[in-house]
Amino acid sequence: MDMDRMTREAAQAVRRLMAVTRAALEDPARSEAALSAAAHEAHEAMRRAGLLHLSDGEVLALVAQLDD
Repeated sequence: MDMDRMTREAAQAVRRLMAVTRAALEDPARSEAALSAAAHEAHEAMRRAGLLHLSDGEVLALVAQLDD
């Protein structure tokens, strides 16, 4: 998929959500607010980019493209 600015921003937000999720697994007592904020950011970025219809695999492929 083409990585226009909005798509790239959405993929970056998902990557941040993944990092926050990993951190939450290590320290669950301090994670609720961070997870909520990161999930909201990722959802809104995906919505703005028109990507909410993508499968999990397609979203992960976009995140992987960030490092290409």
